[in-house]
Amino acid sequence: MALNILFLVAGRFSGINECLIKSFSKNSRVKVIDVINPTRAIRPVWGTLGLSSFLNSFVAELAAISEYGGAWAYYRWRTPFAFRKMTLLSEEAIKKFGEGKIDAVLMTQTLFSFSQNKPDIPSFVFTDNTNRLTRETPFKDQFKLHFQTSPRWQRLEKEAYLKADKVFVMGPHVKTSLIDFYDLDPKKVVVVGGGPNIITSLNKKPEFREKSYKDRILLFVGRDFKRKRGGDLLQAFKIVKKKFKDARLIIVGCRPKIKIDGVEVVGKLNPDQLEKYYEKAQVFVMPSLFEPWGTVWVEAMTYQLPCIGTNVGSIPYIIEDGKTGFIVKPKNPKEIAERVIYLFENPYIMEQFGREGFLKALKNFTWGKVVDTIVKEMGATLKEKLNKSISTQ
Repeated sequence: MALNILFLVAGRFSGINECLIKSFSKNSRVKVIDVINPTRAIRPVWGTLGLSSFLNSFVAELAAISEYGGAWAYYRWRTPFAFRKMTLLSEEAIKKFGEGKIDAVLMTQTLFSFSQNKPDIPSFVFTDNTNRLTRETPFKDQFKLHFQTSPRWQRLEKEAYLKADKVFVMGPHVKTSLIDFYDLDPKKVVVVGGGPNIITSLNKKPEFREKSYKDRILLFVGRDFKRKRGGDLLQAFKIVKKKFKDARLIIVGCRPKIKIDGVEVVGKLNPDQLEKYYEKAQVFVMPSLFEPWGTVWVEAMTYQLPCIGTNVGSIPYIIEDGKTGFIVKPKNPKEIAERVIYLFENPYIMEQFGREGFLKALKNFTWGKVVDTIVKEMGATLKEKLNKSISTQ
């Protein structure tokens, strides 16, 4: 019998929510009962929550000003007031359906909790990061992220994790953070990975295809050029260009003001427009300083591109150094250039890395696999709870 699941989500989650819910909907072992977005509790929604939504939105802004001062706009969803309001809406949604209609609740991220107390219905979290990891990145002074969350909000975040029956994380470094700093039982934290977020003909029907590595085209895909260290890549490209005059670099997702021979700035694209650039390139490079997951590397591997990334976040979990690409130190243009030159000098290595990356992406990094793992763990948890209930009667 299919498990009836209620989703609690906040926004798009970089496209992850949509991919996750679609994959759940295709799984015969589950049924998505509804998808609730508790952020409605603190933002104006015409004709839905009426006057109260506008009042809560106004109070949420005041709470953010009180908590964070001049940086309030950046943290308006990370105040105890916002957390509790969204939690109350989540709790009401769960009560509305009740135990008879839903078997489990799956919440993505922890901007709120399932309920004020530990919920009666089995509840689970899916996330790519913890606030602790964000606050402790060694490069936090170089770009804006949600670093200085208040101690009160941090306590609420920790409580949300502790209320969950299990927490599903995309990368192993997040599991370590939850065990070491959030006091979670290691058995309650499961690494499930992630899949590509763009839907293309190749994603729908993955297949190994003949790919040419004769050209020398590098690809960068990212919106935050500074955080993803596009500048380091530009410096590395200048070194590469001295050896290979025909080398090219394509930048997708942002529009930095650049006038360098061989560099093409494409800007933001729709997902269906991105495919041709993955197909055109020979190597994918993004030397990011902070990356909770790293969907673009999975996408690049799907298109048989050798990948170069830094040893931060989940990147070393995705890229297998020396087998599907290279891991380099952050802020090291020279090392990036050396790795690119090595690949350009050895097209057969590019082909080998591309093949191995494709096989790894197909085996380990698909949303279907993610959902299969989550559903299996949910089923085991529900069975365990049922057995405990029977034994105490």
